[in-house]
Amino acid sequence: MANEVVAFDENKFAVGIANMAKGATSRVGFLKMGKDGVWAYGSDEIELSEEDTVMVDPMGFVQGWQCWADTDLPGVSSELLGEVLVPMFDELPPRPPNVPENGRPWSELRGISVLLADQKLTYSTTSVGGCKAVAALAEAIGAQYKKAPTKIIAQVSLTCDSYKHKNKTYGKIFVPVFDVVGWHAKLPETAAEPAKIAPPAKKAAAKKRA
Repeated sequence: MANEVVAFDENKFAVGIANMAKGATSRVGFLKMGKDGVWAYGSDEIELSEEDTVMVDPMGFVQGWQCWADTDLPGVSSELLGEVLVPMFDELPPRPPNVPENGRPWSELRGISVLLADQKLTYSTTSVGGCKAVAALAEAIGAQYKKAPTKIIAQVSLTCDSYKHKNKTYGKIFVPVFDVVGWHAKLPETAAEPAKIAPPAKKAAAKKRA
């Protein structure tokens, strides 16, 4: 009915206000591995080493689709044109039927959420090697749950592997590797707090595997 009064739930509304406040103050940065195998995060691309402590949120795995701009077209710069994400425990949605203008075909995506000190970071990839690495990490956490269900927070070292592409013009291809170096009962307490902006740091050269 057009004139029907909407029931107001004060408790739910209060929860909603709290959620909005969290969304306004939290900051999530991006973790990535470059084409040279070097891991970095944030807009300043602060480089990481294998010694940096990275904790994986076991409930932060996602899957979906991404569409990037086709930079092979004249005048087109790199840009994310579309993204569809769902939690890992939800069924992968169908590939979007329509490709945005100047976009490449939709690519399947895998992603994780991690904590680096007090930095909340997300990592996503559409590469075959990257998707396999994320899947292997999820399988490792699943296996750990069967052995020790109270310790399923993986502490990982960010490394890489490489191979020579069949097409010589592509040269050496680097793929991400998540080496589990320990298991913990819970994420650090800072995971529940708004992430802080990291101060400028000297870049540390990341070790690469030949």
